[in-house]
Amino acid sequence: MSVFHIYNKDKHLQQALQLLESESSVEHVYACLELRFCIEAIVYQKLLHGIENLPKTIVNTWQPTKALKMLVEFDSFASSDCVVEVNFSSSTLPPKSGWLRLGEQRLPTVRWLNKTYNKLGSFLHLVEPQKASETTPKDIKNELLEIAEQLQKYVKSNFLISYNNIDIKQCPACQQDIAFSLRNVRDGETRKCSNFRCGALFTVKIDSSRNNIQLSCNTYDIKCQLCEKDIFIPEATIRNLDIFGCHNCSAKYMPRGEYEFVLLPKQS
Repeated sequence: MSVFHIYNKDKHLQQALQLLESESSVEHVYACLELRFCIEAIVYQKLLHGIENLPKTIVNTWQPTKALKMLVEFDSFASSDCVVEVNFSSSTLPPKSGWLRLGEQRLPTVRWLNKTYNKLGSFLHLVEPQKASETTPKDIKNELLEIAEQLQKYVKSNFLISYNNIDIKQCPACQQDIAFSLRNVRDGETRKCSNFRCGALFTVKIDSSRNNIQLSCNTYDIKCQLCEKDIFIPEATIRNLDIFGCHNCSAKYMPRGEYEFVLLPKQS
């Protein structure tokens, strides 16, 4: 089934506009939800269309505000507004005419998406207890109509560019799947695990002959004292005496270092 049918962004936008025709503040809150659904549909359409080969361990944990950022890291061109045209000319130079328009991809910027998605989320919460007595109900209808108008251009676009040259590797420390763009990754560069509970730093090694990458990370391996599962601790965590946790049961540990020093004799 097409991703445009699985995630119908226009349906959510139209339902939001219908709710905003009401003067009821309750209806406006539900319009917030529909606008957030619309944003999610825009991002998930791109996510599923471009990289269907990603494992579920990645797809199922991506939130809209994080997914588009990850997609931009893969390929900034394929994650931005662009018009795609083809020309059947046999000329070695780009012809000036005869171009056939295939479609136009329209995607929000990461900055706009984060700001708007979080703003809509803030409208779904009650006022904090310490502010409840002095806060008057806020009329959010005009702000929601402005967001709905901005979403129109993204909803009208049903043309998406696919991604190529994606490699999937496991973090050497926590074994979580990590997706890499072979176009953007550099040999010898240091990357950080996308799992916030891990955060291990590892070195990327590119194997150009096989068109893939290898990851290396120095770790200290211990058994969790609660669940007895293996914990892989990055070397940098031990060096910095940072708190680390078990990836299985979330138990927390604090490393302790004992240091001594000695005066070296002067060289004659």
